[in-house]
Amino acid sequence: MTGKKLLSVAEIARELELPESTVHYWKNRFAQHLPSVGRGRQKRFKPEAVEVFSVISRMLKEGHTARDVMENLSQSYPLQADAVPAISGGESMPVANMDNAMQMASAIGLEIAKSIGEGIRSVLNPETPSSQEMDSIRSEVQQVMSRITSGTDDLDILRTENAELKEKLRIMEAEMVRLRKDRREMEKYLLDKIKSVTT
Repeated sequence: MTGKKLLSVAEIARELELPESTVHYWKNRFAQHLPSVGRGRQKRFKPEAVEVFSVISRMLKEGHTARDVMENLSQSYPLQADAVPAISGGESMPVANMDNAMQMASAIGLEIAKSIGEGIRSVLNPETPSSQEMDSIRSEVQQVMSRITSGTDDLDILRTENAELKEKLRIMEAEMVRLRKDRREMEKYLLDKIKSVTT
């Protein structure tokens, strides 16, 4: 060892501001390109592993697949001998078997990605029932809004008519008051006439 500080998954996660669970997943997924020491819980990463984790993070955020990331790492970073799994007897797995395992893992990953992609497309596709339901709801809301607007116009007309009726009622009440006054005056006039005739 050169005396450089070895880093735990937690330290790398803090340094890159990533969830620890994400770094744990990546350390297993891309192990053959991550310079490390030890195995299992004792596994620690060399400082240069931070750069590899950073590349993985950047590429996945940009939308690249795990396969793209693996190809990029293969071109830019050497394979780590201690990351190649051992077979019974202590020998390393032959490269051909490793390639087969990688191809199988890649195929499984592509199937998962395809399923996720189809699920997302079905949600976003305007032909789905949920989209038709949304169109139906929009249509109903527009109809209700037009009825409200129409109702508001009718209400304005009723308010105008009501104001006109109030004015007519006020005039009629004033006329009734005048007629009562006229009637009283007429009654008084007639009573005075009757009195003058009878006396």
